[in-house]
Amino acid sequence: MDIRRINTADLSRGSLHVRVVKVDSPTLLWVQFYHAREDLEELLEDLSRRMARRGRRLIHNPDRVLPDEYVAVCEGKTWQRGVVMSLEGRDTVIVALKDWGRVIRRPITDMYILEDRFREMDWQAIPCGLAHLGPVGLRPRWPRKSRALTRTLLGRREGWMRILEPVETYGAVITLNLRRESEDEMGSLQDLLIAMGCAQRTDAKIVSAIPGIQ
Repeated sequence: MDIRRINTADLSRGSLHVRVVKVDSPTLLWVQFYHAREDLEELLEDLSRRMARRGRRLIHNPDRVLPDEYVAVCEGKTWQRGVVMSLEGRDTVIVALKDWGRVIRRPITDMYILEDRFREMDWQAIPCGLAHLGPVGLRPRWPRKSRALTRTLLGRREGWMRILEPVETYGAVITLNLRRESEDEMGSLQDLLIAMGCAQRTDAKIVSAIPGIQ
């Protein structure tokens, strides 16, 4: 059974309540729907209980750990869903945790085949890029300062996004208003980054700056 992505072409163009789970740059960040957080937490708690109850050795099969295989892997005290991206030699794998927009490197012996019951929920992280923003001077890469500041401003914050257009069917070009920590008033992340001199407004909806969604 394949795990589907959330199809951004089918999503509302209205305001969507999200939380930011990972940031690489203003034009590459990952969000989850806020209303789905409890469902994901319950699934991962169920996965953790299942792994403890069955015993890891019962479903571990390193001979099946190939690219595109769905796996369960432990991070700290929590088990996560992942998909194998590639093998590094005979002993190491690169795994994408697509519920969180993260990539990890682990020993092949840490991989466990993900049971079908945990494949029914879509991957929860949606890759996005902020619209009409580019690096100052329209450089081909985002400076470290801009990336670091964006991570600081966004770190696990919640807010409301609007999709301007989908990127294929898996990502989106968006605007994002953050809920301020001390009040209900919203603030535009795009305007804040421009005001702080870390980005400039562009006519293009999305620029090809690295790292970026395009």
